[in-house]
Amino acid sequence: MAKKPNYRLQVLFNIREKEKKAAEDFYAEKQRDLAIEQKKLEEMKQHLRDMEQARKDRKAEYAEKLRSGELKINEVTANDRHIERMKHEEQAYMVEIQRQAEVVQEHEEYVEEAKQAMLKATQEFKALEKHKEKWQQEVKRELMIKEEEAVEDISQAQYFKRMKEERGEG
Repeated sequence: MAKKPNYRLQVLFNIREKEKKAAEDFYAEKQRDLAIEQKKLEEMKQHLRDMEQARKDRKAEYAEKLRSGELKINEVTANDRHIERMKHEEQAYMVEIQRQAEVVQEHEEYVEEAKQAMLKATQEFKALEKHKEKWQQEVKRELMIKEEEAVEDISQAQYFKRMKEERGEG
């Protein structure tokens, strides 16, 4: 049987395969990074809700003490300042949350860019893969034709040898 020829674009095929794999890995990495940043943003939002609830609880506690007469005037003023400080802390934390939301948006853009690069690399690899498959089919067809011709040549040679032997020429 004849030796199968080497695919002339095998080096390019290997390069495209590696590029595709690298693009897939990069896309997965960017998705992981995005998930981490999104989780951080959700944790920050939850912390803000906890801060707001703590302020409401503290305000209710101060109001109850005020109703029961446990507080003096200077304590009421101090409590009001404490509630205001808590509001300012919440507002400052909201700025941090906005910054984190911008980071998440930035990572979403990175993910989209990585996705587009991965799709392009995959498309280029698939095109070359299809070309290689067609080439392999053509090589297989050519080998089958050569084998059929070789079998036919052998059959003819055997037929003529028998004919010579039958005529006594052998």
